[in-house]
Amino acid sequence: MQRSAFSHARLMRESTDRVARALRSNDAKEHLVAQRVLATPGSWNAWELEHSGLMRQVADFVVLRNQAVALRHASLRLIHGKALFEYLRKHNVRGGARANILAHFHRTLHYSHAVVVEHTVYVRKACSYLCASHLGADVVHDPAFLDPMQQYETLFTEYFELYCSTLIPAADVQSESESESESESEPEPALLPLLKQQLSEWRWVILNPKQSLTHLKRESELRRAAGDTQKMRLLKFQKPGGK
Repeated sequence: MQRSAFSHARLMRESTDRVARALRSNDAKEHLVAQRVLATPGSWNAWELEHSGLMRQVADFVVLRNQAVALRHASLRLIHGKALFEYLRKHNVRGGARANILAHFHRTLHYSHAVVVEHTVYVRKACSYLCASHLGADVVHDPAFLDPMQQYETLFTEYFELYCSTLIPAADVQSESESESESESEPEPALLPLLKQQLSEWRWVILNPKQSLTHLKRESELRRAAGDTQKMRLLKFQKPGGK
């Protein structure tokens, strides 16, 4: 039986309930995001207004499958929107390196203003992504929000970190794990086109789940059988019409 589309009110109720659960969560990352959003009435109202606009774009579709597509598009944008602050925090980028990175992405803003703006953007986007992921996986029950979206986020993080590494000297970036960073090879900018291609392929998988579902199931079964739980970087398939 065809499931009904969700109203804007339902999407917002599910979202605010998810933020409340995040505040009580043992997951430190989502707990901190919820804490920041709920820190003041102003920060909560600002997030709620922005997220409401996002959910309005989803609720405007009257067919559930179209709402699922809108949620996927929104989630992809949110992954992109929170990436810069995550990179700065993960690699403890400070001083001139941080100033150079922020100047690259916020060309018209003074450094101190850019720092505040980027943190504010991150908190809102991360919170909305938390909610969108819940809506996609647990409310709409869209399989694209399981492995494919997680794979895309992991790959985009890798791509974005490599891109940022080309903007500043490697010596100015310190990873959270010294031992891990020492064991890893130096980033290779030449990999950027390949990673970008792989991102395009995962994006296609997410936005065209019916065409790609059989392939993904087969790949997942092969990985489990081989004991390989690492992320799949390059998809061995072609889009319809491809050579």
